Amino acid sequence: NLEDIADAFKRVGLQHLADKLEKEGQWDQTLSGGEKQRLAFARILLHNPDIVVLDEATAALDPKSQVKLMELLVEREGMTVVSVGHRPELEAFHTRKIVLERRAGGAKLVRDVELIDPAYRVLWRQLRRLAKGSSRTRAIPQG
Repeated sequence: NLEDIADAFKRVGLQHLADKLEKEGQWDQTLSGGEKQRLAFARILLHNPDIVVLDEATAALDPKSQVKLMELLVEREGMTVVSVGHRPELEAFHTRKIVLERRAGGAKLVRDVELIDPAYRVLWRQLRRLAKGSSRTRAIPQG
């Protein structure tokens, strides 16, 4: 519905377009590269897929906006994010880094590094929520 779309637009920084949701136009020619990337993130939030594959999905964004949008994805439970990118800041949003090298017969795996031990993934997400003051974080009872 339009309320969900407007909320997703707000979360990705496109609130200035929310009042134009029902207008037809050549949006592929109207939106900037950064706005198109934000729109793609809004679609992800609306559809909530189990697996998201991103290819330079934040290349047209400034570093602060890149962080904001990637945080929207990593805070979602059960969502696996695979991304291709050249910005080193993206590593903060992933648990694993795979480096491939182009070769004549195809790509070759150069490096496969665990950035965060999978056992700590749940704790890592909870700490990120606490740092942001999320109401979704539950306290663990002592005793």
